[in-house]
Amino acid sequence: MDQLDNKKLEAFVDRVMEEAPLESPSADFAKNVMQKLEVEAPQQVFEYKPILSGRALSLAFVAFVALVFLLGSQLGVDNGQGWFKNLNMGSWFHTDWGWVKGFTFSKVTVYAFLFLGLMFFVQVPWLKRYLDKSVF
Repeated sequence: MDQLDNKKLEAFVDRVMEEAPLESPSADFAKNVMQKLEVEAPQQVFEYKPILSGRALSLAFVAFVALVFLLGSQLGVDNGQGWFKNLNMGSWFHTDWGWVKGFTFSKVTVYAFLFLGLMFFVQVPWLKRYLDKSVF
């Protein structure tokens, strides 16, 4: 059935193309197009405006330098200890996984995850079969 429809469609397109006259552009077509483009082209396409002005950037730099000096004066720059002598960084990187020991999922949550997993693994072959039938 598809081959018959394709042949009919091809014959129709061939007939329409034979009836359509060939049109050719005028001799000065390119010149006319270029003149229109030159007239319609904007003079200034993009004007750069910085997000932060020079004054704001200068103020941010001064504030950063002042912050560095403040941290240096508060934390100290002793010869042996360095800047971080007063910081207790051990507590920053200590992980506490004790909450996992007593954590349990409810039955509803477990059943929901199992149901969603089942639906996913049922849906993939179903969609593959559907696409195989419809595409090819």
